[in-house]
Amino acid sequence: MTRPHRGRLGYVAALAVGASLFAAACAGAGQERQSAESGQKGRPAGSPAPAVSLTSRQARHALLTEAYLGSQWTEVKDSGDRRDGLLRGTVNAQDWLTHAEDATVCQQLLDRLSGDRILGAPLAGTQAVAVFDADDGNRMRYAVGTYPAGELRATRRWFGTLPQTCGVFTAIRPDGSTEDVRVTSLPVPRGEGTRQALSVVAKGTTEGVPFTVSLDVALVTSGDSAVSVLNGGLADASHLTTGLAVRLGAPRLATVLAGGTPPAQPAGLLD
Repeated sequence: MTRPHRGRLGYVAALAVGASLFAAACAGAGQERQSAESGQKGRPAGSPAPAVSLTSRQARHALLTEAYLGSQWTEVKDSGDRRDGLLRGTVNAQDWLTHAEDATVCQQLLDRLSGDRILGAPLAGTQAVAVFDADDGNRMRYAVGTYPAGELRATRRWFGTLPQTCGVFTAIRPDGSTEDVRVTSLPVPRGEGTRQALSVVAKGTTEGVPFTVSLDVALVTSGDSAVSVLNGGLADASHLTTGLAVRLGAPRLATVLAGGTPPAQPAGLLD
């Protein structure tokens, strides 16, 4: 079997975005400055993030809310899989031949995404999660928590290798059908914390019906704490919304780690 090409794929930016999200991004710039200044108060510029654990209350304060995402998003209590299990699959190791270790890396990615997570288990009492549904049927899972330091560093390294290691590969779904999975780097706004993001797109056929699952995955880490964002579904994942979640979420995490409380509302109107 010929191993599919795994070189870096060019990132194609969305050509059109909703007006409300454009307004949200503009508001986000002011919000990021406001929150970052609050979070950095009393801490020298360039100093490392404090090695502290979040409390459950701080984690809840660090979450985004509907006010930060716009009216097309609604917070929900249901945290089930909205992608109908379409990312569940077994990486075809034969595609790698002499690079079996790469198949293991990409299998770990599929396993985590099918479980709607990208990080391991947080320290007890440090995590909060918010789930939002969009008008187009996509879903965003936004989680904040503190993690074992060694595991978080290892995940960051693993996450950074995925576009080069996986690129394009084939997975076999439980019903025996195949899906082609593409993993590429996704640009995110720079700023507080360490920020990384990926675009994962899987295409296949289930019960004779073609499908495409599009998912953005983003990480923001500060010290031993992190924000993780999974955004997407059967509609095209909005890269703009993922960038907005990172832009507004990173300074909120920095603020609570510095002992502050982020503002309840974003600076400016989103709609």
